[in-house]
Amino acid sequence: MRIGYVYLHQDDPAKSTMKKLQKFKMAEQINRDRMGGYVVLRYDADRTLLPDDRSAVERKGICIIEGSWNLGDLLGSYRKGIERKLPVLMAGNPVNFGKFNKLSSVEAVVGALFITGHIDQAKVMIGKFTWGHTFIELNMELFKSYSACQTMEDLENVYLEFDIDPNI
Repeated sequence: MRIGYVYLHQDDPAKSTMKKLQKFKMAEQINRDRMGGYVVLRYDADRTLLPDDRSAVERKGICIIEGSWNLGDLLGSYRKGIERKLPVLMAGNPVNFGKFNKLSSVEAVVGALFITGHIDQAKVMIGKFTWGHTFIELNMELFKSYSACQTMEDLENVYLEFDIDPNI
C-alpha cells in the first residue's frame, strides 16, 4: 500500500512520525500537488472513511498532511484527491494519550489501514513506535466495530454503542 505525506515544516522534524516511517521506506514525502493521486485523510473532510473505501485505498494509497494540531487549518481550502476523515479514535501517543481525535500522523494512517482491512501493514507500521501497541489496545474494539460498518447509519450506531460524541 502506498503511503504518502505532505510535510508542512510546522513541527520538529526529529519528532515527525511520518519522517520516521520514511526512514523505514514505509512512507514517501510528496508535494501537495500529488495529493490527488491518493485517498487524503483530513479532519475536515465531508465523508468518513468506511470499509467500502478499501478499493480506493488499494488503488490510490493513503496520504496524510503532516503538521501541527496547534496551528489549526493545515492546508486551508486546498483540496485534492478523495478526502476522508477518520471515525473517532483515541490517541495512544505520549503527547496526546487518551484524547479523542488528537492522533499523530502515523496513528491516523494506521487507523485508516485497520478500518479498510490492511491489518498486517498497520501492525508493522505502528510497531516502529514504542507506544504503538498502546494505540492498538485503546482502539481495538472500535477498529472491529468500524470495520463492520457498511453505512453511515452503522457508524452512528457504533458511536451510540460506545457512547462517543462524533463531534469531539
